Amino acid sequence: MSKVRYRLFALNFLACLINYGDRTALSVAAPFILAEYHFSPAVWGLILSAFFWTYSPFALLGGFMVDRIGVRRAYTACMLAWSLTIPLTAGAWNAATFIAVRMLFGMGEGPQAPISAKLTADWFPKRQTSTMLNLAQAGTTVGPIIATPFVVWICATLGWRPAFLMLSSLGVIWCAVWWFTARDRPADHPGVDAAEHAYITADHTPDHTPATNRSRTAGSTSHAEFWNLVRQRHVIALAIAFFAYSWVLFMFLTWYPQYLVDARGMDKSDLAGTATIPWVAATAGLVLGGLTADRLIKKSASLITPRKWMIVVSLVMVAACFGPSPAVRSPTVGLLLVCVAIFFLFASYHYQALIIATVPPEYTGRLAGVVQMCSTLAGILAPIVTGAIVETTGSYTSAFILGAALALAGAVAVACLIRSTTAAPGHHGPVAADNEGAWEPSASVQGG
Repeated sequence: MSKVRYRLFALNFLACLINYGDRTALSVAAPFILAEYHFSPAVWGLILSAFFWTYSPFALLGGFMVDRIGVRRAYTACMLAWSLTIPLTAGAWNAATFIAVRMLFGMGEGPQAPISAKLTADWFPKRQTSTMLNLAQAGTTVGPIIATPFVVWICATLGWRPAFLMLSSLGVIWCAVWWFTARDRPADHPGVDAAEHAYITADHTPDHTPATNRSRTAGSTSHAEFWNLVRQRHVIALAIAFFAYSWVLFMFLTWYPQYLVDARGMDKSDLAGTATIPWVAATAGLVLGGLTADRLIKKSASLITPRKWMIVVSLVMVAACFGPSPAVRSPTVGLLLVCVAIFFLFASYHYQALIIATVPPEYTGRLAGVVQMCSTLAGILAPIVTGAIVETTGSYTSAFILGAALALAGAVAVACLIRSTTAAPGHHGPVAADNEGAWEPSASVQGG
C-alpha cells in the first residue's frame, strides 16, 4: 500500500507549526514592544484582538473556498498571504498601524483551520480523524515551543523588529513543497495506489457533491440544506464549546507572557523557558486526546459519543484548573495549574472531528468554517475583555475566572445538546456516525 496520505499529513503539521509560530510572535514580543511604545492594557488588548477581526470572517470564507477550489490551491493561497504579511509588523509605528497589520495577517491565517479539516476528511478514514487532526494540530503547540525562545532571543539581541522579518521565509518555502506534493483527493494523486484509496474511503459516506447529487437544481437546495445543517443542535453545541475553548486559548495565547511579567514578576529574558512549558503540556494533550478518542471509537463503534465525552470531561478540567491558577501564591503551583488546564484544553480538540463525522462530505469545509468562525469570535473578544479587566481591576484574577466559567458552559452545551449514541443502521464501513444529532441523507431538505 502506498503512503501518500502521510506526506500530506506531514505538510499539514508543518503548516500548523508555522501558523502558530507566526501567530504567537506578537504576544512573545509584547514586553519588548510595550517597553518602547507604552500602550495601555486596553489599547494593547485592541491590538491583540485586531488579528481576529479578519481571521473570524475569513475562517468562514476559507470553508467555502476549500469546498469550491480544493485543498491544494486553498492552502497555497492562505499560506502565501499570511507569510507575506507577517513581516509588515516590523514597520508598524503606532496603535493604528499595528491594528492594520494584524488585520491583514488575520485575513491570511483565517482559512487554515477549515482547510486542514477538509484535508483530513478527504485523505483519512473517518475512524482516524481525531488522531490525525490532533496530531496535525500539535503543530500549533510545537510552533510556540520553537518560536518562543527564538523570538525572545532575537528581541533581546537584535530587537523585536528583525524577529518578524525572519518568520516569513518558512511559509514561502512550504508553499513550493506543498504545490508539487499535494492533490485535492486521493483519486487525483498519481502516487496513490488502489489499496491506499480503498483504505482511506472504506468508511466514507458516498460523495454528495451538488453536481452529482440526485439531479439537484442549481444551488437552491444546496443552500437550504447548508442552513438546515447550521441550525442543527449538534452544530450549535460544537460552536458554543469551540467558542469557550478558544476564549481560554486566545486569552492564554495573547496575554500569558505579559501576565508572567506583570503578575509574577518574571524578567523578560526568562520568558523563553517558562512561557514555553504550557505549550509542551498542550502538545501532550493534543496527541493523547486524539489517540484516546480514536481508541474509544474502535471499542464503542461510535464516531460521536467518545469525542463528545472527551470534550465534556476535558472542559470541566479546564474550568477546575484555569480559574484558580492566578490566586495561588506559589508561581510554581500557578504554572502547574495552567499546564494542567492547557493539557485538557487541547485534549478536548474534537470539534472539527465531530463535524467531519456528522455532516455530508460536500459541506465539510463550510461547516468547519462556521464553527471555526464562532470560535474565533472569542479571539476578538478575549484580548479586549482581558485588557479591560486588567486596566479596571489591576489584576488578572477575574479574567481567569471568566475563562473558567466559559469552559464550564461549553461542557454543559455539549453534554445537553449532543445526544447519547445509538448505532446507525445501514452505515458505511466498520464504524458509523450516530443517529442522534447527526446528518442523515434524505430526498428532501427538512426545515427548522
